[in-house]
Amino acid sequence: MDVNTVLLACVLLVHGLVTLMWWMAANWLGLSRRAAWHWMIAALANGAALSLLPLHPMLGLTSHILLANVLVMFGLISMRRGLQSFLRLPHTDVSHVMLAVAVVVFNLAVCLPLGWTTLGETASSLFIALLLWRTAYDNHKPLAHEFGVGVARAHSVLLSAAGLTFAGTALALPLPTLLGAWHLLPADAALFTFVFAHVTMSIMASFLAGYMVIMRLVKRLEHLSHHDSLTGLLNRRAIEYLLAREAQRLQRFNEHFSLLMVDIDHFKRINDRLGHAAGDAVLCAVAQTLQAHAREVDRVARFGGEEFCVLLPHTLHDGALQAAERLREAINLVSIPWNDELISVTISTGLATADNPEETLDAIIQRADQALYQAKADGRNRVVAASFLNVA
Repeated sequence: MDVNTVLLACVLLVHGLVTLMWWMAANWLGLSRRAAWHWMIAALANGAALSLLPLHPMLGLTSHILLANVLVMFGLISMRRGLQSFLRLPHTDVSHVMLAVAVVVFNLAVCLPLGWTTLGETASSLFIALLLWRTAYDNHKPLAHEFGVGVARAHSVLLSAAGLTFAGTALALPLPTLLGAWHLLPADAALFTFVFAHVTMSIMASFLAGYMVIMRLVKRLEHLSHHDSLTGLLNRRAIEYLLAREAQRLQRFNEHFSLLMVDIDHFKRINDRLGHAAGDAVLCAVAQTLQAHAREVDRVARFGGEEFCVLLPHTLHDGALQAAERLREAINLVSIPWNDELISVTISTGLATADNPEETLDAIIQRADQALYQAKADGRNRVVAASFLNVA
């Protein structure tokens, strides 16, 4: 079988699969859809560009390199726009449009009619190299922040290496003596090496982008498994894990902590009178206020229904009491607009300080719950500390 036919089949297969992958990601995955569409266009453009190389001797195409460079530039712009969407970076659409128009006009409207093939190839290769390096530079910090230094370095190395190949082409085209070793290769071998190298880089780029999409999806699923979907706070499972860890520290290192059990007063009346949508708005407002007025080291969670839990690490009774009063006063100032009225709410809080390594976590939670019940029995909108109760 002819080498050109094999290369064409390889290019169509690889870029066809990559295009299909991003089409499926855009339509079915539902994550980073806009980025997936851009990357699908990039795969199509790059596949078409590489296909022109084996098609050139098969169909006798002329000036195929100029058209291939135009397609590569379009693919690179699409890849860059996809990265900007995926990483939530500022879009540079105006500069992209200007660059795309300039490349098309220069290559197809100036160099092609005038026969300036070498000039067009050189200029296009140089612009492609510069855009690859700029893309690697712009995305390094955002990638390192979200996915780690390893992913950021792999992305930068891959784009920089691709940029070097185009920069080398831009340098060598006007200076044929630099391509001495390359000219010694048979035409089929040189074409195979060039196409194979670019197909390999396309596969690596697609693999890296796919890895980033999957990692973001995994992180989102992990976040959903540990956070309440309505309020965005930690859920019961997450706070119970943190409480168990604090209890272990208390037993091993005698590191004290405090626990607040918080309940919205008369929440059922709000649901019955205004509906569950109003109740959800109240839950979100209370959750945001608790989170905003908690310390950075504190952990706020929705424990269930209208009940919240606040973990105060390294906090003794007096500090926990001050924190609980601060949260209660903050909630008293909250007014939730609903239709033509403002909803005001109060909270009751039960406080338990864990300072005995022999006490179990269940007992600590039980003391906080009993203090909460006592706060409601005493008239609500108050803080009751379990240490003041006669609890066995």
